[in-house]
Amino acid sequence: MEKVKNGWEVLGQSIESPPLAGLDVDCVAVGTASVNGPAVHFEQLLFMQGEIHEEPETLQSHCASLVALWAAVRAPSLIDLGKCTCIGRRLFLQEPTLGRRFAIDATPISDNLLLFAVISSTKRWSDVESVKAIVADLVRQANELHSSKTPAYVPPPTQETEELDWYQFTARELEILKLVASGISNKQIARELGSSPNTVRNQIHALFRKAKVTNRTELALRVAAAI
Repeated sequence: MEKVKNGWEVLGQSIESPPLAGLDVDCVAVGTASVNGPAVHFEQLLFMQGEIHEEPETLQSHCASLVALWAAVRAPSLIDLGKCTCIGRRLFLQEPTLGRRFAIDATPISDNLLLFAVISSTKRWSDVESVKAIVADLVRQANELHSSKTPAYVPPPTQETEELDWYQFTARELEILKLVASGISNKQIARELGSSPNTVRNQIHALFRKAKVTNRTELALRVAAAI
């Protein structure tokens, strides 16, 4: 069992290694879907790594559109679905026009049933043909694992924490959060903001209460995990 489980893990490692690393891919999803005309129904999610969307259903909704597109053209495809909806990225990184790109390829595995792979990034890909080749290779690897009856990949359990409510922070507080997450001291933050260390200390303690943490390390980790 460990051997076949590692098959999906090896596939997932490609998100952090060439050539995917050069594309700044932050999400990979593999699954099966049935397609009947314009209707797309998800059968099984076989693998997902790097979920970055505000709502879990967002990726599935995007994938449904992409699977329908692939079923129409039957070729690796790229599409820009517009602004990223992730609250953390939009507010904390102050990039309201951040676009999200997707690439998809699939292969028929039975009547009306497809195995698909989707990759996603906020980086604009310049070499379209290379991206298509990469996602096509992901489909090939995933199809081999699926054909060998490899169980769907289940990520190791993680301790669940309440998501940050980004709208509770002011613009000034978001600026302080970004500086705390960067690891600099209160004195350095005070210099950056043209404020006093005592004022910054009080503001950070107020952020502890809002973020429901007790120290700077926990605060930095919560911010990093949320974006």
